Amino acid sequence: MDPEKSGPQDVEKGKLPEKLQVEAAASLVGSAEPSTKMWTLSLSHSSKHDEAMADRWKSDMDGILVYTGVFSATVAAFLIESYKSLKPDPTDASSQLLLQITQELAGLSNGARLTPSPLDPFRAQRYAIHVNILWFLSLTLSLACGLGATLVQQWARRYLRLTRRSDRLESRVRIREFLWQGVQGLHVDWVVENISFMLHAAIFLFFAGLVEFLFAFNDEVADVILVAVSIFAALYITITLLPLFFHRSPFQTPLTSTLWYTGHVLAVIFLYPFSCFSSKVRENFESVCRNFRGFDIYLMGTMKDKRGLDKQALKSTLSMCRDEGDLEAFIDAIPGYLQQAEDDDHDGTHTKAQYTRNGTHTKVQYTRINDIGSLLDPEGKDLKKSPLSHRFEDLFTSCTHHHKSMDQASRRRRAITCSRAIWEMSKASLSSASKRVTFDLRHLPTSIGHTLHRLTSDTDSAIAASAQRTMALFKRAIMDHVLHTEPRTDDDGSKNSLTALAEAVGDMNIPLFPPYQAGERHGGWPGERLNTVTEFLSHILAHIKRPEPEQPSPLDLEETGMTLEQLCRGLTGREFPHADQQRLVDVLSDISQAQIAQLASGSAPAPVSTGEHPTKTYLSVIQSSMSDLVKSMDAKFAEPLHQLKF
Repeated sequence: MDPEKSGPQDVEKGKLPEKLQVEAAASLVGSAEPSTKMWTLSLSHSSKHDEAMADRWKSDMDGILVYTGVFSATVAAFLIESYKSLKPDPTDASSQLLLQITQELAGLSNGARLTPSPLDPFRAQRYAIHVNILWFLSLTLSLACGLGATLVQQWARRYLRLTRRSDRLESRVRIREFLWQGVQGLHVDWVVENISFMLHAAIFLFFAGLVEFLFAFNDEVADVILVAVSIFAALYITITLLPLFFHRSPFQTPLTSTLWYTGHVLAVIFLYPFSCFSSKVRENFESVCRNFRGFDIYLMGTMKDKRGLDKQALKSTLSMCRDEGDLEAFIDAIPGYLQQAEDDDHDGTHTKAQYTRNGTHTKVQYTRINDIGSLLDPEGKDLKKSPLSHRFEDLFTSCTHHHKSMDQASRRRRAITCSRAIWEMSKASLSSASKRVTFDLRHLPTSIGHTLHRLTSDTDSAIAASAQRTMALFKRAIMDHVLHTEPRTDDDGSKNSLTALAEAVGDMNIPLFPPYQAGERHGGWPGERLNTVTEFLSHILAHIKRPEPEQPSPLDLEETGMTLEQLCRGLTGREFPHADQQRLVDVLSDISQAQIAQLASGSAPAPVSTGEHPTKTYLSVIQSSMSDLVKSMDAKFAEPLHQLKF
C-alpha cells in the first residue's frame, strides 16, 4: 500500500505495516484535519524515535543472545568434567577396599589377626571447590544475561504494540507519552546498555576458574594462560577507564558509566556537608549534580573547539564525495553552511590572537568562510593538492567545455549551483574583509574567472543571470581583497594569483550598451567599485529590453536585490568621479523608463507577487537596494534619481 494514498483512518486503525505508518503519518501532517493536525505531527516524530529505539535495543540483544548461547555451551562442557571432583570417585573406593583385603589376607597367612580400618571420608580438594564455584557462577550469569536480553526484546515489542493499540490519534499520543515517562523514569536505556555487564562478569569468572584449574595439573600451562588473561584484563580495565579521562574515546564498557556514576555519588556525599560554607564548593556541588543527566550527555558537553570540529567535519565530508554528483551536492550545501549561525557566537565570528610580521599584536576574526577557505588552501605549492580547489574547478568548467555530455537541465543545475556557491563565498569575503578575516581569494583557481565570464553570455537565460550576479559580486570581492591585503607574489615567484584572477574576471562589458562602459579608469581599484554596479545594472537593462522578456522568479528578484546591496555596501557616491556617477544615473534612468514603458504597454511579464510586495519588479528591487547609495551622490546626480523614486 502506498503511504501517500493512505488516509488518516489507516494510520489510526493500524491498517498499514509498521514501517509504513511512520511515512504515512509524516505525509499526512500537512493534509490532516485541523483538530488532529497536532496529534498527527506528534505521532510522526514520536514514531520515528520509537522505531529507532526499538531497533537499537533489538540489534544489541540479538548479539548478546548469540554470544551467550556459545559461551554457555563452552562453560557447560567444562562443568561436565569439573563437577565430578565434588563427589567421591567409585574407582578410588574400590581401590581402597582391594588394598584392605590384600592386607588382611597377608596377615592371616602369617597368623596375625588384623582389625579392618574404616575408609577415609571423602573431602573435595580446595581447587575443585573454587573452580566449580567460579564456573557455576559464570554459567548462571551467562544464562541470566540471555534471559535479560530476551526480556528486553519483549519490552520493545510490548512498547510498540501498546503505542499503536488505540484507534484514535489522540489516544495513541497519550498512551505513548504515558509509557515514555515510564521508560525515562525507570532508566530503561541504562538497564539495556548495562545488561551485558553480567556476560562480562561471567567471562572473567570463567577465566579465573580456568587459571586455578590449570594450576592443579601443570604450572607451565597455567603460567602461559595466566599471562594471556592478565593482558586481556589490563586491556579491559584500560578501555573502561579511558573515556573518563579521554572524553572523545570511542571505547567503553558497561563498567565505565557505573564507575562514573559511583564517582559522582561519592563527590556529592563529600561536597554536600561543605556546600553551606563556601560559594565555590556550592558551585562545584551544583555542577556535579547537573552531570547526573547521563554519562553520554556529560561527554557531549565536554566538546571543545567546536569550530575545529566543524572544519574537520567538512574535510571528512568532502573526502567521502567520490563522484561528480556527490561533489555537486557538497557545493550546493556551501551557501547554507556560510549562512548558518554559530552556536557560541550570534554574529558567526570569534576572535583569535595573532602576531603580524612586525611583531604587533592584533585580533583576527574567524568566520565560517575560513572553514571553506581551508578546503581551498593548497597543501604546498601544488594547487592540485588542495582538497577542493581543483575538483571545484573541474566541476564548474564542465558546464562550458563538456556540456554536450549532460542534458540541459543537469547543466543548468550544476552551473547555478556553482555560481551560487561562489556568490556566497564572495559575499562572506566582503562581509569579513573589514574584520581582517584570513580567507584568501588567491586560492581560487584562475579558470573560475574565465568560466564565469563565459557563462554571463550563455544561451540559457537562467545560467546567464546567475553568472552575472556572481560575476559582479566576485569582482567586487576581489577589489576589496586587493585593498585590504599587501601586494605580494606567490611562493614560486610567479605572477600574483589574485592579479591573475582579476584579469580572468575582466570587465563586464556589454556590447549592446557601450555608453555605460567605463572609459578611462579613475582611481584604480577603488574607483572600479562604482563601475561594477553600473555594469551589473546594464545586464538588468539588457534583460528588460529584450523583445520577449522572461518573467523573473521571486528568487531571481531576491538575489538581484541582495547582489545590489552587497555591491553598494560601503560606497559613498560623491567620492567617485562625476563621469562614473553620470554613467550610473544614465543606466538607472534607462531602467526606469524601460520598465515603466513595458508595464504601460502590457508587453512586460506580470509583476511577481511575493507577500508584502504584490507588484515586485526589477525596478522596485533596484529602488529599494540602491536608496542609500543614491542619497550619498552629489546633489546634481541624486536629484534626477529622487524624482524617479530612487
